[in-house]
Amino acid sequence: MAIDRMKKMTVVCEKSPTTRLFKRLFELGAVEVTNAARVLREAGEQLQPYEVSTDECDPPLQKLGLILTLLDAFAPEQQSFIKGLAPVPLLVDRAELDTAVSKFDLEEVFKTARDLDEQHRHNEHVRGDIQTQLEELTLFQGLSAAAKDIRGLTRARVLFGQLPQDRFAEFENHPGTCDLLAWETMQGGTAKNAPVRLMAAFAADREEEARSLIASLGFEETPLPAIEGKVDERIFDLRGDLARTAETAARIQAEVVKLAEHRRTLQVLKAFWEGRKRRILAKTQSVHGEWVSVLTGYVREADAPMLLEMLEREFPGASCELADPDPDDDVPVNLTESKLTAPLKLLTGMFGLPAYGAFDPSPFMLVNFYVFFGICFSDAAYGIMLMLLSSHIIRKTRDYEGVNNFARLLFFAGVSTTFFGFAMGSFFGDLYKASFVPQNNPLAWLMSKVTILDPQVKVMPALGIALGLGIANQFYGIGLKMYGALKAGDKTTAVCDGLLWLIALPGFVILAATMFVPGIPGAVGTLGIALFAVGALGLVLTQGRDAQGIVAKLGTGVMSIYGIVGSYGLTAFLGDVMSYCRLLALGLTTGILAVSFNMIAGMLWDIPAVGPVLTVLVLVLAHIFNFMINVLGAFVHAMRLLFVEWFGRFYEGGGRAFEPLGFDTPAAILKKTAPGA
Repeated sequence: MAIDRMKKMTVVCEKSPTTRLFKRLFELGAVEVTNAARVLREAGEQLQPYEVSTDECDPPLQKLGLILTLLDAFAPEQQSFIKGLAPVPLLVDRAELDTAVSKFDLEEVFKTARDLDEQHRHNEHVRGDIQTQLEELTLFQGLSAAAKDIRGLTRARVLFGQLPQDRFAEFENHPGTCDLLAWETMQGGTAKNAPVRLMAAFAADREEEARSLIASLGFEETPLPAIEGKVDERIFDLRGDLARTAETAARIQAEVVKLAEHRRTLQVLKAFWEGRKRRILAKTQSVHGEWVSVLTGYVREADAPMLLEMLEREFPGASCELADPDPDDDVPVNLTESKLTAPLKLLTGMFGLPAYGAFDPSPFMLVNFYVFFGICFSDAAYGIMLMLLSSHIIRKTRDYEGVNNFARLLFFAGVSTTFFGFAMGSFFGDLYKASFVPQNNPLAWLMSKVTILDPQVKVMPALGIALGLGIANQFYGIGLKMYGALKAGDKTTAVCDGLLWLIALPGFVILAATMFVPGIPGAVGTLGIALFAVGALGLVLTQGRDAQGIVAKLGTGVMSIYGIVGSYGLTAFLGDVMSYCRLLALGLTTGILAVSFNMIAGMLWDIPAVGPVLTVLVLVLAHIFNFMINVLGAFVHAMRLLFVEWFGRFYEGGGRAFEPLGFDTPAAILKKTAPGA
């Protein structure tokens, strides 16, 4: 439930088994290899980086790339709706991996795929040529004379072409065209403002004059295609050829679909060769002298015994030194959470990992995220739906940590939604009160017993609760800033940028409450004044502690109260707290939409014969729609309240993820086997 402690690792071994050592580290999957030349700068030219070749990996990867690209084009993988929403990496079993590498005939499948690919490309080229010819001939469709006869006219010239629609009237009415030309329109395009297609004829001895005139009127000539016979006959032949290319494409697709039975094996092989290439390239991060190799990296402190035991057993001549990272080291970050807080690690990762040496905020979101989500969604029926849906995803994704954590996050969010739904009197909105539902039904009785506050009836108390949660969450964030500072040994920051605000802001809140809430005892108001005065004085004296000169220090301190400079401020506090109004707004949105859908469905109930069916149909579709849009809204706005209004009080990211050398990637992971299996 924290940031894993890391150890800096330096391994010195004989030069000859270096490749085997990287192979074992790859299989171990516990070491992130770093650039040894950069770490061991003092070694100078005595140690040289390795040069490696990936020639053994590149050819199979190229072959696999061609085959899989062909499969994606002709036989794309069908995915379920849920899998489409949350794609998971390929889960590979060790036995499956060994079988794919040792027994699958990649060369034979590649030859088949390459032949099909070449046939496909040739067929596409032919089809493109045919379509181009058809487009060229479209203008001349219906021409009764053969093309060679038109081109062979000696006493007349015939031109085909088009001119803009807005200039056709000018063309028709121009006196020159009447004297020189004979023309008729041809079948044209159907698009609005499509150009007018024309066939124009004129005497051969006046060709230059005629061409000049029609060009000045916007006529653009389209050359007669270089065919001998009639256009319609040529179009008929081309359409036949086009149909044959379609048959060829269908045959190619059918043969590619047959190859799809190897898709998973091909994906496994791709993951294998990509891993092999990563392993080879990782060797370039190490350095070597005449007799020895040196590699550096990071290993989790928890995995260090496993690493040392492997080195001692398999590389007895190797020496491994483990040390704590220095403050200026770029240490990778790996978070290990308990089963309860592991789903929240996902949120931390979305914002950005904490720096090594800071603290992991994931466990501290255990309450506020689920509370915010539950209030925003706040419908018991939707909460139950969310639990059922996420339970199904949890069962299907046990081997995929990231997706499984997300599903568990949604499950707990569903629990919170169900709780707040009952507390706020919403079960599919007010379905239990609908006109077509029997009065005094069990659900109505249950809701009357468990509902605490209906925000649609008591808006102002609900708003007060939302703002109160905002104030509490801000104070919680300031408290975490103190925690982080004390963890880092910075007591000054903990007191000046944390404790003083936790004195001043509660005093400010009490003072504001005495102005707007009647009946608050005078002693409480006095306490508020005292708290704010003490806190504000402390802030004035400390917030400018880095400024030069007494005037600058005090001036910075005064401005920090407002919020222009310094770690916080009253304006930021008020703005952040007001943002929590969205808790009420999102909760009302879910409920009001649900109530509206129930009303619409109720209006259909009395339609003869089909009324009840239509009512149920509308209810199902409308509530699924409401569920989908508001689960998204609840998730986004709950995260926003954390990332913007809460993280900003204490959290600084900047950590980089720990990336151990191994098979696992976002695309494929190796299934873990139980110890002793």
